[in-house]
Order: sequence, then structure tokens, then C-alpha cells
Amino acid sequence: MKQLLKKIYIGIGMAGALTVAACNTDFLNTKPLGEATKDDVWQDQALAEAFVNEIYNGLSSGGFLETMLSSATDETMFTHNYGMKNMGEATISPTDAEYVNNRGTFQWDDMYKRIRACNVFFQSIGNAPFNRTAVGDRMRGEVYFLRAYFYHQLVRAYGGVPLIDTVYTLSDKDYTIARNSFSDCVEHIVRDCDSAATLLQGKENITVKGRATEGGALALKSRILIYAASDLYDFPTASTKAPVIATVATHEVLGYTSGDRAARWRRAKAAALAVMNLNRYTLAFATPATPEEASTNYQKMFLADNSESIFSRYFVNAKSEAGGQIGLYNGLNGYHNWSGNTPTQLLIDDYEMADGTPFNWSNPMHKAKPYLNRDPRFYASILYDGANWRQRPSDVAAKDPANQAQTGIYEVWDAEHSQTINAPGLDTRQGPVENWNGSFTGYYMKKFIDPAIDAQYFRQEVPYPFFRYTEVLFNYAEACMKLGEEDETRKYLNQIRTRAGMPAITESGAALEARLQREKEIEMVFEEQRFFDVRRWMVAPATVGRALRGINVVGKLKPNVKVTLYRHDENSYDYTYTPVTLVNENRIWLDKMYFMPLQRDEMNRNNKLVQNPGY
Repeated sequence: MKQLLKKIYIGIGMAGALTVAACNTDFLNTKPLGEATKDDVWQDQALAEAFVNEIYNGLSSGGFLETMLSSATDETMFTHNYGMKNMGEATISPTDAEYVNNRGTFQWDDMYKRIRACNVFFQSIGNAPFNRTAVGDRMRGEVYFLRAYFYHQLVRAYGGVPLIDTVYTLSDKDYTIARNSFSDCVEHIVRDCDSAATLLQGKENITVKGRATEGGALALKSRILIYAASDLYDFPTASTKAPVIATVATHEVLGYTSGDRAARWRRAKAAALAVMNLNRYTLAFATPATPEEASTNYQKMFLADNSESIFSRYFVNAKSEAGGQIGLYNGLNGYHNWSGNTPTQLLIDDYEMADGTPFNWSNPMHKAKPYLNRDPRFYASILYDGANWRQRPSDVAAKDPANQAQTGIYEVWDAEHSQTINAPGLDTRQGPVENWNGSFTGYYMKKFIDPAIDAQYFRQEVPYPFFRYTEVLFNYAEACMKLGEEDETRKYLNQIRTRAGMPAITESGAALEARLQREKEIEMVFEEQRFFDVRRWMVAPATVGRALRGINVVGKLKPNVKVTLYRHDENSYDYTYTPVTLVNENRIWLDKMYFMPLQRDEMNRNNKLVQNPGY
């Protein structure tokens, strides 16, 4: 009976609704309750903020991706062999560049989608009632910064790109556009950075954490100008060092074809100095008392904000963001992590000894104990065989009560059969936990990974630093060096080295330049700097062009010693360390790799585009 009454009431209700509708057609103009029109967005401050928030999504997870850009350099190797191998082997092409097209942070189509959103904002904000308020100025400043950032991502990957500051519509008759010159692109980015810095000045009290600031805009300007002054973007220099570059159809898309290089370095120096003169940022933990404290401080720097944080991407576990899984992506397989991007022996060898001298496998003491007395940043950034780490998960804890990285093969005593056997370490590709996820190189990332988090189950809230003060100091030091101001260069490099617990450098000339490049490699490892630096310095053949290297570690029991459960122990074991060339990737360098290829689909859509040389 209740069901029958319910049907009757529904029928009466529907009949009444139809009767009203027959007399009044206003319901046809009713706005959907769950949607906002384009006009609504720009009349409502909260909706406009939401629009800007969506543009920020173009920053993705920063460098905290499963496939990291470091694995396209000599820093790390990507274990899982998808999306990256052809970068290391220099086989990418306009039709086969998976990382460039789908996984990286400089995807052509995604960057232009975000640039279009920025242009929509600027086209629409003028009529907003809050346009010229402090909040409106802040939003405009943020969008100028974001557009500059997206263009800088494109420019440092491809060279000059089409500059589009209008919003295409269906009524436009021609959607094709040529690439602008590299110089035009730099000036466009600089103008947007200047606009952003002006509008964001003094807005810190109304700026949400993680959004653009004046300091972020000036740091981005500093970066693009240090790039613009570099060898790769001076066309006569670049085409001499890499003749394939000269084959591009339009020279100016890849760099300056003339002009005063010293003036470019002076401009880059001034841009870095502008950030320094804000007096808002300082080197974090600048004066450690001991090398051990320097190592602890350096590790701590990358787990939370500090005095040198300029612009970072933050992650909230409640949102289940991918960037919070950097520990899972890169942690040890003996902890049920994926060991995705693992440090190479090339990187390990580039870490100096604690006294500032180079590490050398030909030195018997270095070869016998390669992890002893190294640069304190090594211990904060790298997990090597025998390094202490967090507590093992419950199902593995009994196999390793010492909680140490095990990346070698060790002898243990098999009491049941009264014999010595070889036992693969828990964190190897032959180990008993998750052998398919093990490192090929024999190393794991430590920097950026929170040891308090069990990455198998939980995300971490470690920020990704797009810009930090140390980069600005490197920019300033490099510009000074190129201008012949070597005392100033050494002053700021040595500030960075003092913070790291390393001795001062004293070199001049070419040796000073080599030390600066090495220092930046080590200090900013895994921060997406190396990929672009080796290109703009045009040192890629001698760095990322090296064959991939790893380490074989073997632990032999000393005479009359019987150990049934392995742990790293110099009193019980004799260790040998053998660097090996890995065959997983045939790493080589071809000069076409100085610039990324434009996708074939983009070339087909736009016949005015000029392809980069070598593709």
C-alpha cells in the first residue's frame, strides 16, 4: 500500500510540474547549480582564485615524478626501462620521445594549455570588480609568474618557441605561427618576471603558501638570464662546438646570432644580485661545527622549508598527491619500495674527498674504502652499501636488525650444512624481498626522502624546491667568473662549501670554472638542474655522454669467522668494491640532444614550425 501511495504522489507532483511548465518557460533559462558561466568567474573573486589555482596544476609535482629528469643525466639511472632509455641512448626522435612527450616537465602541448589559461586570465580580468585591488594585483602577479615559468620550460628544452599572448577562437582563420627568436622569448619571460615581481611586492601577507612571490619571480628571471648568457645560446659559439646546430633552418631560434656576451653576463649578474638584495633569504645552516653536523643539516634542508626556500611545491597527504610518493618511487626494494631512479657510479665518483681532493679509484686507500671520508653531502644524499637507514618493515625486520642498506653479495655461515654460502643483500636484484625492483647501480637516493615515513604505505609532505637561494648564489658566482671577477666567484662558492663542511677552493681560470660546475652538480643533485646545465655549458659529451656505471660489492668472511645473519661489519668481513660498466643502457651523446625534438604531430599541425637540428 505504501508503494502505491508513493507512486500516486510522484505522479501528482509530475503533473503539477508539467502544468506550471506549460504556463511559464522561465525554467529554460535556469543556470545549472553545479556550474559557473565564463562571465560568473570574473565577477566572483573566489571563482577567479579557483581558475588561477588550476593554472598552478601545470607545475605538476615539480621534480618529484616517478621518472625523474636526473635519469636523463649522469646522476641516476631509471630502473624500470620505460619512458627514459631513449634519452640516455640519444635515440629520441619527433615520433619516439616518450619522456619529452608524455612524462617530462616540459611537454609542449601541456605547457601551451597552461599558457592559454594564463592568456584567458589576462583577457578576462580587466572587467573584474576586484581587478585593481591588492588581491587582484596578487593574482595578476602570480599569473605573470606562471606564464613566464611555462615559457621558460619550453625555451630551455626547445630554444625559441612561438610566443602566443592572445586567446585563439573558432573564428580565427589561421592557427599556424612561426617560432620566435630565442632572444624574443628571453625578453618575453623577463618582462613577465618583472611584471610579476612588481605586482607581488609587499603581498606576502595575502599570499598563500606555495604561490608565487616577488622572490620567486626574480629567481626565475635570474635563471633565464644565466641561461641566455651561456655558450649554448650564443649561436656562433654553439655551432662551432656542435656543428649540427648550424644546420637549423633559422639560426635565431636557437640563440643570439650577434651581440655583446659580456653585457649578457652583466645582466645575469644584476638579476641574481636583485634577489640577494631582497635580504629575505639566507643560506640555511650556514656554519656547521663539524662534517657530521654539515651532513645532518644538508639532509634536513630538503625535508622542510628553511631560510633559503624561495618557491616550492608543497604536498598534502589528504589529497593523495603523487609528489608525496618520492620515497616509494626511489626507496630500497628491501623496504618494498620501487628503486626507480638510482644514483650512478659516475655521480658517486664526482663527490670529493672530505679534504677537497678528487676521489680516485687508482688510489689504493680510496679503492679499499670508497665511502670513507667523503664530502658530507654524500652521506646526506646517497644510500650506499652499509649505510644506516630506517627500520625495516615487519616482514623483513628479522633479516636485518641493523637497518642498513645491503647492495652487495656477502658470505654467511650455513650452520645446517656447515658451510659458507653467498647471500645476496636484501636491496639487490637477487635479494629475497622484491628482487625485480632492485637497483642495477648499487645505490639509492637519500636526499628528499623522509626517514620517518614508511613509504610502502604512507606519503610524505616534503616540498619540492623549484627555486632556492643557493641556485641564485651559483648564478651570481658564475656571472662574476665570466666577467673576470674571480675573487667574488670564490667568495660565494666558498660560502656554499662552508655550509657543506668542505674546505675553500683557491683555483683560477679554467680550473675555477671546472670547480664551479662540479660544485653545482653535487650541491643541487636531483633538483633538475644537471640536465640543463650540461647543455648550456656544452660539456655534455664528457658528462652525460659517459658509459653508465655501477658498483659490485662483495663481502668475504675473515678467517675463522662464522656469521649466520649478515650486517655490515669491518671486523668480520673483508670488502671489495669493483666499479662496473652496466649494459642496461648504451649511453652515448649525440649533439642533436642539446635541444629536444618538436613532435611530429605539432609539425603537422603547424607548417610554419622549424624542426630542431639533427631530427
